[in-house]
Amino acid sequence: LEFRRVLFRSSGGNDVVIRVIPKYTLTVTTPSNGSVTSDIGGINCPGTCSASFDENTTVNLTATPSTGYHFVNWTGASTSTSNPLSVTMSAAKTYTANFAPDQFSLTVNKTGTGSGTVTSVPSGINCGATCTSNYDYNTQVTLSANAQTGSTFTGWSGGGCTGTGSCVVTITAATTVTANFTLNQYQLSVSKEIGRAH
Repeated sequence: LEFRRVLFRSSGGNDVVIRVIPKYTLTVTTPSNGSVTSDIGGINCPGTCSASFDENTTVNLTATPSTGYHFVNWTGASTSTSNPLSVTMSAAKTYTANFAPDQFSLTVNKTGTGSGTVTSVPSGINCGATCTSNYDYNTQVTLSANAQTGSTFTGWSGGGCTGTGSCVVTITAATTVTANFTLNQYQLSVSKEIGRAH
């Protein structure tokens, strides 16, 4: 270590040198959708988000994502994807741990003798052609079924959906929903008229 030297003169006229080790503050920006802890010094953020350390101390910061999120990188005094992050305290430093939501697939299957389309809000599914889309964790997706002429939508299954109204799915894992369409049937009646002979 390099010490800062402070010179004092004692009352007896002798010079006294006191070596002072500088301290620097390590600060973690309060993270969204996760937490950060340090192996020494007591950082546990949110909560305790800064601590002071002697010069040249090595501190390891660990980022832990909340459920449904994953760690992306550190930004601030430097940029890194390492986790834990090893920080050498040569100056005051600030870091931010960045997290992003996990994504999961929502798939629509169509069954039955009839035909129709299924669309989603937010957009992504238009089935039809596009029957699978990825959504961020905890996104609420509303599916709507529209039967084509000559068919009837008869109901949902899967994803917690039933009945013939809109299907609302909260995305926490890969999910499959089935829409059933039935071909309409019509009764054909034939009447026979018997004429009189002339």
